[in-house]
Amino acid sequence: MKLKYLPVFLLMSFLFSCTVYREYQIEVYNPGEADIPKHAKKAAIIYRNFKYTGDTLQHYYKNNFQLVRVKNDPAGLDSILTAGCINKLAGTLKTNNVFDEIYIFPNNTFEQHYENRMSELPPNLIEKLTGISESDLLIVLETYSSFFSVYPQSYETPKSGEVISVAVWGIYDPVKKSITERKSMIDTVYWNGYDSMGNYIKGFTLPSRTEALKIAASLAGENYGKRFYADWQTVGRMYSVPPLPDFSEAAYLFEEGEMDKAIVLWEKYAGNTNGKMAINARYNLALAYELKDDLETAQKWLDAAYRLALQYKNKKEINMILTYKKVLAEREKIMIN
Repeated sequence: MKLKYLPVFLLMSFLFSCTVYREYQIEVYNPGEADIPKHAKKAAIIYRNFKYTGDTLQHYYKNNFQLVRVKNDPAGLDSILTAGCINKLAGTLKTNNVFDEIYIFPNNTFEQHYENRMSELPPNLIEKLTGISESDLLIVLETYSSFFSVYPQSYETPKSGEVISVAVWGIYDPVKKSITERKSMIDTVYWNGYDSMGNYIKGFTLPSRTEALKIAASLAGENYGKRFYADWQTVGRMYSVPPLPDFSEAAYLFEEGEMDKAIVLWEKYAGNTNGKMAINARYNLALAYELKDDLETAQKWLDAAYRLALQYKNKKEINMILTYKKVLAEREKIMIN
């Protein structure tokens, strides 16, 4: 059977399944979000060693979507990861002159303990810890967990992996003897053998589970540290390139900064009659309008992409869109303030 006689919906389905996702780097302004008193000159950082009762996957990972128990985890792996996370946080704060001094408590100051609910540190303990460290502020890594997954090679991509890390941080004020901010941070690190331009990296190999977890822990500390100072940050945004000439041309124009011309091409496929392809077009249009600093229009295109993704019950695109909507909502708050 010749390809040209395939039913249109089958051809579109085939094309959609070959869609390539590329990362695009942009600069966004971060004004500094952490709630720290102006008088704070010296900060202390401590790991609380708290674990939720349901956090039972410390010694597991996923391989080809199957849960696997690790037999030979390094001794004290959790301590290694959290120490790396805190040290990176401290380094980030020092580099950006957030505090005059930083005191780091030993990683085993708290014994590991499991509970169903995370309470705040009591006032007397806040006073004791800041007294020992002679600090004006106490930064607490309340809990930390991470999970490594490996995905098999497919006709589209080589073997790939990811680490999803979850860290809960608390800021305690010794003057008020109470918590002033608690922030949950979720970070995902991908390894898929491609660079930011979509080119395959020759000789690429996945890091080992332990090494990947260490990299992710360090990144978690660095990302939390960015909340303490104002700067321009480079962040990654994803856009899609289905295997159609117009999308390839739009991608080229987009990378060359010809935003308006790329928008014209994507708009051709944004109508409902283009089916699943319209999800890609609408998502890309949202990114284009974000880069034009028109966040309102960007959100409208994301809403349109979301409605269509729901119709097709496309979980991957639904998750991507929801994640992007949260990112844009945060940017809108920053611009308003």
